[in-house]
Amino acid sequence: MRTLSLALACLLPVGLPACVDAPITEAHIAPDGQLRTGLEQSAFSARPQVSTGQAVQVAAVLAAQADGPLEDAAEFSRDVGAVHLHLRADSLMEARPVLFVWTHAGVREEVQGVLAPTTTLTLAASHPISGGPVISGSPEQPEQARGEPWQVEVYSADAAGGAGELLFRREFLVL
Repeated sequence: MRTLSLALACLLPVGLPACVDAPITEAHIAPDGQLRTGLEQSAFSARPQVSTGQAVQVAAVLAAQADGPLEDAAEFSRDVGAVHLHLRADSLMEARPVLFVWTHAGVREEVQGVLAPTTTLTLAASHPISGGPVISGSPEQPEQARGEPWQVEVYSADAAGGAGELLFRREFLVL
């Protein structure tokens, strides 16, 4: 078997460009569907790709408190004044730009920010809430009376400062 492999290797034409892991692109295919001839070796050589992404695990707390002891909540009274998003990014090696998106009643507000490497929860963004309560229930069914839903999302920021990959999403109510 070993001799047969060596003999077959010696029978292969010498000087033909080849790279077994190089991708074949549309530029390599002729209109008749056949592989084009006369391509240079460099057209088939593999090109390294630079990886810019980094996996990050985000832990978050939504709280009425901006600092001190935090109490994670999913419902907030309008009289607290603001909701504060505290984040911790595990496995983050350097600070990176992010986009905080606060959505409420179809209105979307985007705020640029930075996600920094830290081992503790850190205040990352805040959003004001105020005004009288908006009730979605009726007087006949008070148990269904709830506040309007809100949503906060954290996206990695792309080169133009727009939303890239979604890193975190959470919904909450304001009563």
